[in-house]
Amino acid sequence: MNRHYSTRTRPSELSLSIIPGSRVIQLLILTLLCAVLLFGCTQIRKATYPKDFVYLEQTKISSKMALMSFYMRQIDETLLDDSAISSEQQRKIVSILSKIDANANSLIADGVQTNHLVIDDHIDQFKTDVTVALRDASASPPNYFALGRLSGSCLACHQYRKF
Repeated sequence: MNRHYSTRTRPSELSLSIIPGSRVIQLLILTLLCAVLLFGCTQIRKATYPKDFVYLEQTKISSKMALMSFYMRQIDETLLDDSAISSEQQRKIVSILSKIDANANSLIADGVQTNHLVIDDHIDQFKTDVTVALRDASASPPNYFALGRLSGSCLACHQYRKF
C-alpha cells in the first residue's frame, strides 16, 4: 500500500497555518506604530514652530487660488463687453471683488508667518490691491483701472510658478 504523503498532516504544516495570524498581529503593530509616529510628528511641529506660525496645506492653497482665478475670469467676462457698464454689472463686479477679498483673508491673516514664503511675501500687497479695486469699483462713477493692477499682481506672482 502506497501512502500519499500529501494527505498526511505534518508538524511543519501546522506551524504554517499559525503564520497568517501572526502576520495580522504584525500588520496591526505596524499600523499602530505608524499612527503613533504620525501623531508624534504633529506634536513636534507644534513645539518647533512659533505660536503665530500657520501651516498651509497645499490642497487649501490650490483650492483658494483656483477659486480666485475663477472670480477673476468672471470679472473679465463682465468687462469684456465694449459697451458701458450698467449698475447691475457694477454690483456684480463689486460682489465678486468682495468674494476675492474674503477668500484672500481666509487664506492667511495679516502678519502671520506660514510655511509658504511666496504667499508671505506677496499677500499683503495682493490684499491692498483687492481693497483698492473694491473701493474704486464701488465709487460713483466706478473706476476699473485697479482691476488691471489686481490681475497684474496675480500674474506677477504666478508667472514662474505652478500652484
